[in-house]
Amino acid sequence: MLTLHGLTILAGDGGEMADPATDIRWCTHRVGSLPSEPGAGNPIAIVRGEQTETGIAIEHIFGYDGRVRCRFRVEADGSAVTAWATPEVSDRDIFSLLAEPVMRTILLQRDMLSFHAAALAKNGRAILIMAAKGAGKSTLSWALQRQGWQLLADDLVRTEKMVGNWSAFAGHRDTKLTPGAASALGYGADSLLPRFDDIGPAVSAALFDKVVVAPLGPPPPATAVPLAAILFLTPRDPNRSSPLMHRIGPIAGIRLLVEHATPDPVAPGSAPPLKIQREIGHIASGVPLAKLTLPDRLDLLSHAATSLEEGLGGLADQWTN
Repeated sequence: MLTLHGLTILAGDGGEMADPATDIRWCTHRVGSLPSEPGAGNPIAIVRGEQTETGIAIEHIFGYDGRVRCRFRVEADGSAVTAWATPEVSDRDIFSLLAEPVMRTILLQRDMLSFHAAALAKNGRAILIMAAKGAGKSTLSWALQRQGWQLLADDLVRTEKMVGNWSAFAGHRDTKLTPGAASALGYGADSLLPRFDDIGPAVSAALFDKVVVAPLGPPPPATAVPLAAILFLTPRDPNRSSPLMHRIGPIAGIRLLVEHATPDPVAPGSAPPLKIQREIGHIASGVPLAKLTLPDRLDLLSHAATSLEEGLGGLADQWTN
């Protein structure tokens, strides 16, 4: 039994799986081969919906070189996941795919609000960091961990209002860095695991070239952590030597939150469901929001993390005054 995003998952390899206390049943089948997907591109990353009697079941299909290596099916209510994987796919890769791309679908199927973000906690309060690719979300997350922050989730965060506070749940916690960033932070090229064990030839590997850094500190709390702030990273500024943070209001925040909310896997450009839209409006009004610009220098990350902590205190004061 494992827990991700506040949901208990019962994992097995087939046969009867039943437990009334389980939120999700996850069954994996090892197979010699899987049906091909002609014209799928390289690498293969397909999401497909299938209408069933109870709603739309979602399939995630992964592979490269014309061969499907792994396939997941999420039932319409998000209560069960079935995976099929060929021998090349490691257990670590299967879990990594379940924990992020497939879990995004599960949360959406269960009408749970989630974001593409990193979540970190300190002194019983959490922050979310949202950013476009390359803005520095993972490197900032790692710098904050070195300052004593606890990583709750690296790339996918579920949020919910609990006892009057918007809170973040713990999810998949491996920090993913580019080899260059890992080297600049003091890690040897051969000391870290690749993002995936089975990355395929160079044309595929170039898209998955990140390495995995295990989280620092103790395991995350079993319960959700109240949010102190949500930060939106802007492009890094080569002319800055320290971070710049300024508060934004709920209206501007709603647009940015929608941008980073988990999209419909089959129709990614569509508007979020009404329930999710309402929750985004509430979280924008109930949690301090700010834009953050980092210096474009990895050697200043430690200083940036320290300055950010100081700025967060001021942000909370601005919001409540």
